[in-house]
Amino acid sequence: MSGRLRRLSTPSRGIRVDPGVELSERSMLVALTAVLPRDCAFSHATAAHVHGLPLPLGVNPISPVHVCRASAAPPITRRGVQGHAGLERRPTQVTDGLRLTTPTSTWCDVARGLSRARAVAAGDALLRDHQVTREDIEAQIDLLKGVHGVPGLRLLVPLLRPGSMSPKESEARLLFHDHGLPEPELNVDIFDDWGTWLAKPDFTWRWGGVKVVGEYDGDQHRTDRTAWQYERDRRARLERNGWTYIEMTEIHLSRPARTTELISRLRSVLL
Repeated sequence: MSGRLRRLSTPSRGIRVDPGVELSERSMLVALTAVLPRDCAFSHATAAHVHGLPLPLGVNPISPVHVCRASAAPPITRRGVQGHAGLERRPTQVTDGLRLTTPTSTWCDVARGLSRARAVAAGDALLRDHQVTREDIEAQIDLLKGVHGVPGLRLLVPLLRPGSMSPKESEARLLFHDHGLPEPELNVDIFDDWGTWLAKPDFTWRWGGVKVVGEYDGDQHRTDRTAWQYERDRRARLERNGWTYIEMTEIHLSRPARTTELISRLRSVLL
């Protein structure tokens, strides 16, 4: 038996697996649940990943695994685990057998370490997928009063919208806001004068004589011919029905000259 144990790898104290075997993310968290103190909960990036809140590329939610415990309890010191204090101010829930900080509490923790655009994107996902309101977020911010970076979250809450369907849509919407453009409707259905469905654009501006749609096209529209053709057909339908179609891609969000070009075009058709 002892020889067998020596041939097993130990990703964290008390957890042993065969060499070459990679535990799934959930299996790792389940295994940790069995060896961590019962008063712990997964939090921060780990909880965000389980809750489906978008994280920046390069952030590994289980290396380390983030675990929170009450401030009065001994800190967690375990290989592969990042311990945090303050669980007494963070509501928890059990999801798929895992004890986690709630989505709202988790957003407050991760957003403090994200850029403004990424924090808004994660907040949009929070509102969209978890039946959370901005008032719920404000209440959690109140619970975390005095925690570093929390006051800045209060400035982000009014910017969150449940209609954004991707981080890039959130980033584009924030760009419109920062340049003083009218706020668009998000992912709403558009019909022609006879009630025939035309499209469900990312962004829609319509009032008086204004009929403008905006679409953010990711890489799949460039590499997938079917997606590319669908976009061309949709654009043609909208333009035949009097809509101005504004196309945007990553280059419009990341290169200042192209950002200026996009904003100028939107101003010319909206203002």
